[in-house]
Amino acid sequence: MKILRLAVQNVRVHSLKMLDLELGTTLISGPNGCGKTSLIEALYIALRGKSFRGSDESICSYGAQMYQIDVATDELQYRVTYQNQEGAKRKQFVVAGKKHGRLPYALKYPIVLFEPDTLRIVNGSPQRRRDFLDGLIQQYDQSYSHELSRYNRALLQRNKLLKDPLINDDELFSWNLILSDYGAKIISKRQAVLNDFNSKITAIYQSIAGTSDTVSLQYSHESRVSAQKLLKEYEEKITYDKAVGATSTGPHRHDIAIGFGDKPAAKVASRGETRTIVLALKFLEAAYIEQQTGKRPLILLDDVFGELDRHRQKRLMSEFVDNQIVMTSAG
Repeated sequence: MKILRLAVQNVRVHSLKMLDLELGTTLISGPNGCGKTSLIEALYIALRGKSFRGSDESICSYGAQMYQIDVATDELQYRVTYQNQEGAKRKQFVVAGKKHGRLPYALKYPIVLFEPDTLRIVNGSPQRRRDFLDGLIQQYDQSYSHELSRYNRALLQRNKLLKDPLINDDELFSWNLILSDYGAKIISKRQAVLNDFNSKITAIYQSIAGTSDTVSLQYSHESRVSAQKLLKEYEEKITYDKAVGATSTGPHRHDIAIGFGDKPAAKVASRGETRTIVLALKFLEAAYIEQQTGKRPLILLDDVFGELDRHRQKRLMSEFVDNQIVMTSAG
């Protein structure tokens, strides 16, 4: 599917804006504050169902109570409308003439997004790296969203129970069973992605950077996990978890160790090297999603060339040569 046209009304600084997209690369340029990122955001909302920047209320232009986004592709027409009238909030998606309260999974189109905050995958908290991995998997595996949701709901209930001075151990065990079942599925799917990425990321990094540096990715949990093994972990931590009132083990605590050479990338990689590591991850994300879905993701690059020399810029664009790209640049 190719994106042909974008039109927005009352989206942040844009009261009304239309943009025709190239089948290859579309460059949106202009000074800071002119709304370049808002157009990237609008495409993301229409094709993925939600913003990567904030709430629907914050998307509305100043003083406006509604926004509208229209995206025309060579296959479908997407429209998103949001209204906030006297506190009554309503968001609607219309795709190919059919109305939806939420964008159905089957109508979501895969997107690979790079924006400045994406650098936190390397130097941010473990939650950033988990979110990257989970968001990637959800783009091609519908059941993963359900597994993640069920795990998180069970986690909330277990944590609530751990804070109860009259804790019921039988009830706690039942939550342990649910967490171990869904947790094992989550860990297995995360590791499958990382194993694939780890075998390829150094070659991609070197292709973009033109250096001989190496990059490694390692999941923080053992490679082979079962629900039974995970249940044992939860059971062994019960005394400690009761003392702290929280669940101290499980996929919600796991991390991805990103190595640069033989040291942690967050400690030794420069900003330019960090940016190149993240771009290598994003290329792998695009390739993996295409492998799983048969669809080439739309590539959204917001201010991607900052701190990259011309050599790396050229190599980066050659990696995404087969994808449709929408990118922003100051100037």
